[in-house]
Amino acid sequence: MTTIQTVAPDVPDIDGLAFRSLRGEEDADGLFAIHTERVVHDGVDLSLHREGLPSLENLRRWIAQAVAANEQGNWLIAQVDQRIVGYSQVENWHEEDDIWVYFIGGWVLPEWRGRGIGAAMLRWGEALARQLAETQHPNKRFEFAANASATERSSAALLKNEGYYVGFTTLELHFDLSTILPATPLLPEGIEVRPLMKEHHPRLIDSIIECYHKAFPDNRFRTTFDRVAYFTEKFSKPPHDPTLCYIAWDGNEIAGQVMLEKENGAVCVDQVSVRPAWRRIGLARALLIRALRDVLERGEKNIWLDTYAEYQTRAMDLYQSVGFHIVKEFPRYRKTP
Repeated sequence: MTTIQTVAPDVPDIDGLAFRSLRGEEDADGLFAIHTERVVHDGVDLSLHREGLPSLENLRRWIAQAVAANEQGNWLIAQVDQRIVGYSQVENWHEEDDIWVYFIGGWVLPEWRGRGIGAAMLRWGEALARQLAETQHPNKRFEFAANASATERSSAALLKNEGYYVGFTTLELHFDLSTILPATPLLPEGIEVRPLMKEHHPRLIDSIIECYHKAFPDNRFRTTFDRVAYFTEKFSKPPHDPTLCYIAWDGNEIAGQVMLEKENGAVCVDQVSVRPAWRRIGLARALLIRALRDVLERGEKNIWLDTYAEYQTRAMDLYQSVGFHIVKEFPRYRKTP
């Protein structure tokens, strides 16, 4: 990423407050303290699979990478009398609707919120993102992105006040063990489940990719990357387990798939997807109930999944009907420059 030095706009009038770029590994402890001290205030639930804090080791690694790439200017440190009280950083990616997304991450110690530091960092991030977009991708569309979970109320309020809207929402769902699952539905006529073999991987990957094409309206919010390479590697190592894969075949065609993974004592429903030609015939429900019954018979007690509230396939209706409930929402914010 090209680094362009900018000055934080609208610096609040706070005694001892100063903004600077990232220095190096010596900043890691201060950044880590911001995350550990916001756990209670921001309702961070460390028992959830999609929520957590960056480790000190990861922060050191990310800082080292930024220094090696000469990208310290893409980080902004807020300090008061030499104490780090907040920081922000900018990174970008490309999405399949040909929009470049500039993500602005920012965190402030709870006791220093409400004084304009967060707003100043956010506006700095937007100013930097504009310059980076003009330099890196001239004449291309771009937008700003930021995150705030459902319990990060002050961050969400700031984003909304600055003109951000919720683009989509990631949901974490847990399976209620008190649920009495319905009898396993019969598979639609002509459909059968076969064991997953390594030679099936290319067709399975094609099936998954087709299932998620235009999952969002206008194919929004899909990061551009080599999905074939990603799934090829994913299926080559743990936690991938072919015995937890339920692949539905209609003759020589894969119609859909439900795939589970077990890691760190929990079972993740990693994949529930049906190709368009086989939708609305009860296939996903039949496969999912079969998979849940199998892992429950194995004695698994921690079963979870994540999905998007805005998926056009109405996946939430299926998940809630078989015993999953939402435990937390993670809105993803966007803003058009």
